[in-house]
Amino acid sequence: MGELSSDGALAGIGDWGSPDQHAHIRHLIDSTAPGVEEMILGALGEADAARPLLCRVLAERDPDRDPEHVLRHFYAETDGPVRRWLGQEVYRSPWMWLYGITRLRKANPVARVTPDATHWLATRRQIAVIALGDTADPAALPPVVGRLRDAKWWVRSQAAAAVRRLAKSGVQVGDTSEALLGCLHHDRQEVIEQAAAALALPALRERLLWSRATLMPLAGAVVDNALDGVVVPLAPLWPGEV
Repeated sequence: MGELSSDGALAGIGDWGSPDQHAHIRHLIDSTAPGVEEMILGALGEADAARPLLCRVLAERDPDRDPEHVLRHFYAETDGPVRRWLGQEVYRSPWMWLYGITRLRKANPVARVTPDATHWLATRRQIAVIALGDTADPAALPPVVGRLRDAKWWVRSQAAAAVRRLAKSGVQVGDTSEALLGCLHHDRQEVIEQAAAALALPALRERLLWSRATLMPLAGAVVDNALDGVVVPLAPLWPGEV
């Protein structure tokens, strides 16, 4: 691909399916060249399909930036009830992580999303735990742990994946071991795989070793793989995820 320029990366960021897209995204996130921020902000007004990626890039570059550059695409108080409704719904949809709102501390993602982690609709709970896992915020861990005991297997699976994402971002996840161990006795392989992968993290690995003798054959095989370093991958939430 050759050496990237910021102009070239900006032009190529929307090349969906291109093997170079990830490199373009990471270049824009990591670049310290003068004027890159202004160039990305200027492109937001003209972008369409690439707008979520550009907003996510800005959030990755500076999680403490004012969220106005992204929230204005969904919500303006003076625009009437429909726009106000959209402004609320952005915190209940994949827009949260696709646009990087989960990473913008001043958008208060943990406070805004946590109530949905106990919503009666399983879909709302699932979206909430995915979003909380993407915040890189230690405050997101308690509501995520609560969903490791969810009645719906797919919510449990996403909660275990959220623990892995929080750990990857530097959050200490040692207090999750008991709830994750409970997931190893679930009857869905997806739940077992994600829980074993989380328990294989260095901070939790010792508990995983202790649990091995109590497991049924399927869970035992999954745990053996996890202890050997073979774990189910995390599905990327956005094209620039590493």
